[in-house]
Amino acid sequence: MNKYIITTESGSDLSKEMIERYNVKVIPMHVTMGDETHPDGSFDVQDAFDYYEKTGTLPKTSGTSPQDNAKVFRQVFEEHPDAHIIHIGYSAVTTVSFNAAKIAAQDFDNVYLVDSKHVSIGAAAVVKATAQFIETHPDTGPEAIISFVEGIRERTQMVFMPKTLQYLKAGGRVSSLAFYSANLLKIQPSIKLENGYLVPGDKYRGSFDSCLKKMITNFFKKYDIDPDTVLMVGAPGVLDSQKEMVFDLLKEKGINNAKWLKAGAVISSHGGPGAIGITGIEKTPE
Repeated sequence: MNKYIITTESGSDLSKEMIERYNVKVIPMHVTMGDETHPDGSFDVQDAFDYYEKTGTLPKTSGTSPQDNAKVFRQVFEEHPDAHIIHIGYSAVTTVSFNAAKIAAQDFDNVYLVDSKHVSIGAAAVVKATAQFIETHPDTGPEAIISFVEGIRERTQMVFMPKTLQYLKAGGRVSSLAFYSANLLKIQPSIKLENGYLVPGDKYRGSFDSCLKKMITNFFKKYDIDPDTVLMVGAPGVLDSQKEMVFDLLKEKGINNAKWLKAGAVISSHGGPGAIGITGIEKTPE
């Protein structure tokens, strides 16, 4: 029976519970503020917001390096010499991380790489589903696991709503015209994942809370989501009342076991304070 260890980047925003439950090894991405570069996860995400508010300069996020990946791969094989590593990468079109993992993998046997085509909780949903697949199919081969990931990533849907467009504007993802128009007209745009890219989603009008409700309702209208795969994510600044509102809305839809994850510095540096996202995996077509 093969022993599999899943690796992924910190930008997948896995919770501590998920990391421990599925024995996932996390490779840190990086965040640069001024002259200092920090491993993602080594500091409070609020620090990134404070840096932007103080300097007017957005923290710069960067992927893993070949050395970062090689260090984790080496640690896995030192502890489990006969293991097979399944590396589920952060969206390859958004960062150098996946290419860095490819370079590192050349020095090791039994490392298999696959692009999740997702970021944040979208990637977390893919990792979780893969870990569960491995648990129920312990004798399967690496190729079958990779094939599973390639299938599940296409059915994984993710959308999030920034509370402010300031961070997206600062990062060049929203034009000044769109930014000021949205504020003037009280429009709350959503951002979705499409083939690995962060792209504009549906636009809603009204208060942030009412738009958030509309976004989540629309999410379940568009996609036939497996209720056991739903994950929520929030950046620092999300109110407890907003969390309660979200979970009440999910319960109305028969979803009682959704998990709330904390957004890390990588996605938060783009989404800004108070951003909230949802992901889930569509049911297998009958």
